[in-house]
Amino acid sequence: MKALLAALLVAPLALTACAAGDRSAPPSGAVVFGVSAPLTGPSAEYGRLWRQGFDLALDKINAEGGVNGRPVELRWEDSQSDPKQTVPIAQKFVDDPAIVAELGDFSSPASMAASGVYQDAGLVQFGFTNSHPDFTKGGDHVWSPSLTQDVLQDANAGFVSKYAKKVSVLYQQTDWGRAAFDTFSAGAARRGVQIGYSAAFLPESTDFRPVLINARDARPDAVVHLGYGPDGALVVRQLRDVGFGGPFFGGQNTPEFLSLAGPAAEGDIITGAFTADDPRPEVREFAAAFRKKHAEEPGDFNVYAYDALVTLVTAARHGGATREGVQKGLLETREFPSIQFGTYRFDEHRRPADPRVRELVVKDGKFVLKAG
Repeated sequence: MKALLAALLVAPLALTACAAGDRSAPPSGAVVFGVSAPLTGPSAEYGRLWRQGFDLALDKINAEGGVNGRPVELRWEDSQSDPKQTVPIAQKFVDDPAIVAELGDFSSPASMAASGVYQDAGLVQFGFTNSHPDFTKGGDHVWSPSLTQDVLQDANAGFVSKYAKKVSVLYQQTDWGRAAFDTFSAGAARRGVQIGYSAAFLPESTDFRPVLINARDARPDAVVHLGYGPDGALVVRQLRDVGFGGPFFGGQNTPEFLSLAGPAAEGDIITGAFTADDPRPEVREFAAAFRKKHAEEPGDFNVYAYDALVTLVTAARHGGATREGVQKGLLETREFPSIQFGTYRFDEHRRPADPRVRELVVKDGKFVLKAG
């Protein structure tokens, strides 16, 4: 009886210890990554593009045996890329012991709002589209393979300087947009490019004609747009409507931008990371597999998602399929395979070392590498 009583007293304590123990050790079975993404709302197109890239990566990863024989799965939560929603999603992921790392969110402000939750719990936050320079300052568990606006907009200013000495600039009235504008302005000034007119616009804007008329009347050599794909498509179409026929720098390498902009996008130039006409064998293989699975051309955000999942799986294979293991793998792996970069490594700021940016141009309705 004494032995039975002792066992009954110990059992609840053992259960409590297991429940409150190391959250980094997920149950056996699948290796699960959480995805905080805009599946509905104004940025839902990006969630769709992510899913396409993730699905293709999952096909390859699981065909290769997953992580040490365990299949990889994703657990999705719809954030609408809203900072008010990313924080409770982060708490939900942190409280789920099966989740070994998180992917997302889309916009830097939405991700940065949740960084403290992930950092405090020791759960890797992998903001693979977060280009705000301050994003990875959220802690040592906050990582991003995205090039920062410091890199992208300085390169953008370099591309613009080849075609223009005076420009008009429109930029999103957000923290991201202001950071992009500040970096572009500094890069333009260093290269002798004058900003004759500039204006901020709200992300939900649809009628840009009043500011575009002012931009046109400043008599620029080119117009620069610092924003996303949907607003970029509206800007370039309305820019042509008000009679400006000069070079346009803006938009994004997404099917939505190309579809909405139509012929107005022809000749548009962007700072890009990927184009399906890249002759590298891994790019050709990826593009062919993507077309076969999704029956459309791949773009930047498909590649960002694909590469992000491959990176986290590579880290888990190296360090172990736990929260600590993913962090260990990110810290210790010397090179990660990448469609975007070929291979890459992280620097001390948990960003890609030796970043590479390309000049892409719309030709015959799709983005290609700019000749010369």
